[in-house]
Amino acid sequence: MFRQLRLKLTVLYAGLFGLALLAIGVSACLVVERNAADQAQRELRETGEIFGRYWNTRLAQLNAASWHYAEEHDLASAVLARTDGAITARLAEIERRTSTDLAIVVTPEGLVISENGARSSVPPMLQIALQRGRVEPGILTLGDDLYQAVAVPLREMNTWLVVGNRLDDDSVDGFRDMASIPLEIDVGSQQGGRLALDSSFAEETVAALVDDAMVTDGPVAQSVQDARGQTFVSISRLPSLDGTEAFLIVSSPLNAGLAPYTTLLGALLLIGIAGMLFVTGSAWMLARGVTQPIQQLQRAAQKLSEGAYEVVTIKTHDELSGLADTFNAMAGAIRERERRITQLAFHDGETRLPNRVALERKLTATARRERLYLAAIGVDRFTHVRGAIGYSLASELVRQLGGRLAHLAPNAPMARLASDVLGVAFIATSEADALKRARALIANLEQPVSLDGQVVDVHVTIGIAQPGGKQETSSAMIERASIALDQTRQRGQKAGMYDETAYGDPARNLSLMGEMSRALESGAIYLAHQPKYNFRTGRIDSVECLVRWRHPVRGAIAPDLFVPMAEETGHIRALTEWVLERAIISQKALHAAGYSIEVAVNISARLLSDTDFAKRAAALARQAPNQVSFEITETAIIDNPVAALENIERFASNGVHVAIDDYGSGLSSLAYLKQLPAQELKIDKIFVQNITSSQRDALLVRSTIDLAHGLGMNVTAEGVETPAAFALLASLNCDLAQGYLISRPCSLEELMALLGDDRRLQYYKQTALGATPSLAVAPQQPKHA
Repeated sequence: MFRQLRLKLTVLYAGLFGLALLAIGVSACLVVERNAADQAQRELRETGEIFGRYWNTRLAQLNAASWHYAEEHDLASAVLARTDGAITARLAEIERRTSTDLAIVVTPEGLVISENGARSSVPPMLQIALQRGRVEPGILTLGDDLYQAVAVPLREMNTWLVVGNRLDDDSVDGFRDMASIPLEIDVGSQQGGRLALDSSFAEETVAALVDDAMVTDGPVAQSVQDARGQTFVSISRLPSLDGTEAFLIVSSPLNAGLAPYTTLLGALLLIGIAGMLFVTGSAWMLARGVTQPIQQLQRAAQKLSEGAYEVVTIKTHDELSGLADTFNAMAGAIRERERRITQLAFHDGETRLPNRVALERKLTATARRERLYLAAIGVDRFTHVRGAIGYSLASELVRQLGGRLAHLAPNAPMARLASDVLGVAFIATSEADALKRARALIANLEQPVSLDGQVVDVHVTIGIAQPGGKQETSSAMIERASIALDQTRQRGQKAGMYDETAYGDPARNLSLMGEMSRALESGAIYLAHQPKYNFRTGRIDSVECLVRWRHPVRGAIAPDLFVPMAEETGHIRALTEWVLERAIISQKALHAAGYSIEVAVNISARLLSDTDFAKRAAALARQAPNQVSFEITETAIIDNPVAALENIERFASNGVHVAIDDYGSGLSSLAYLKQLPAQELKIDKIFVQNITSSQRDALLVRSTIDLAHGLGMNVTAEGVETPAAFALLASLNCDLAQGYLISRPCSLEELMALLGDDRRLQYYKQTALGATPSLAVAPQQPKHA
């Protein structure tokens, strides 16, 4: 509801004070009302008691005066003489002397003689009372007036003297003035079941109280509700001279009782309003004193989130000032940590040189990027140097090279890109100028470095990335420089430019791996068979199964492209198992056609130490109807020789022949050749293709054949493409020949056609004998070469 803390605190404090004032006011009103009610009831009782004493006193006075004048001779004589003038004069004198309102004589005949000489009949009620002989003083009703009256007889004349005072407002004013609260005092009568009231009460309001008062000795008091609101009423029965049921009504409205307290309540209200204003203002000032430091802290925290640091100063000496001090300490600690984090984020932890992120930022902010070249400087044989001098000194070596680089190019962006690679950007007018600058850097960087008192020679290679497009990122430029370094090392140069053509499109090639599974299912990847000619049997009795990929968009994809990628991405196992399964299917088809052909499958070096694959491959080989051979490279066992040799033994124990592929192309080891349980050795085509023109190659082939035969292995010559080479291999006692002269890789149907072509077999036999066969029997190469 309230979004500001200052407003919340103000409303809270003012609300609490208002509630307290309200509680005090309500309590005061209740107490005042209660006191007013108690006082009204008390005044009613006291007024009733005073009126009773006054009534009795007045009656006593009237009674004494009446007896006095009744015993006088003058009045009695005048009554006996029936002298009206004397009677009226005497009655007038009695009224004057007694200060009464009524003085009459009631004759035996039932006539009433008043002070003015008027004669009337005696009211029935009075006549009845006088006939009793002795009447009690009390209320007398004459017409519409009520009188407090006494009646005394005149000397046994059966004549009565009645003296009284009229009961009206003037007669009770003294009682009203004597009360401390406003009172209303009225006298009423009940005649013939009707109430005669000279007051503001409705008849139905007090009728029940009057009935109760007529049968009760004491006063009847009750609170009633009338037009004036709540009113306290006390009704007392009055004695009657003539039998009239008369009563005294004393009432006090509650509002009248509360009138004396109006000033007090008004003062309380004014005090409450003034207190509310004071408390609200004080609460506002207090809340501002609390919220202003908080707002300062909020602003400082906002600036802190934006990277700006502001010291918060609070002059008070309370918890808020302590909070400000804590905040300032926190901001200082964050500033220091941010400085250290920035240092770590943009500098290498080992050498304290700028790192790749720092170089990217500087390259992004560099203007004139069209002339900006980036050099990746690699320390040659860094791994061997680090192994010789240790990690600590190797890092020191890189740090000193970075220092030299910073000295040679003071304003150039520079960074450590990898453990053995530094990067530096510079401006050059052309590629030739960039290479010239790179060679100058090499001359200076290859000066010997002193490490821990020892001098270490340093050799470096530089790869340079030329400016790219406007949309090229700094990260991409650094990547191209690193690739240029690898390309330069592969070319055996000291400095070289990035060659985009040689690098190709790795992303496009990598996408092939995502398509490989679909290609295996759709038939885009298929199996080709390249036959081997057996010099001893004069027949084709084995084939090498090769994988081929005919892409629907890119056409034929060379195995040298997708097989190494399958090895790097982990797809090689699925691909090899697929080739082995298809090779066995082809062998079964050949067996069903009457051809007992050995099938050979190439096994990647990545799989040779995989025990699970070895078990799966051995299980598949056991399902083959004829001999299965696995061709492996000699260097395949170098990475994990123990596991590789165990798996090769597993192949041999399951009847699988092992052939050493591409012998001579790598670093041939007689020790591994001795350990391998191989049945076949395949001489690499680099020796076979020049066997007829190079005496050295012919000598190496001859010695390899003799060595393999000495170890009990058959020899297959790869890359046989000419009849002369074919004939020379036959003369050197080579066992098998494989190459385009025999057949290009072909489909299963084309292989069956080749196996059933006797003219081709005759051609091979004649060629092996050194004869010149007729062109009519020259083999036709399959269309799937």
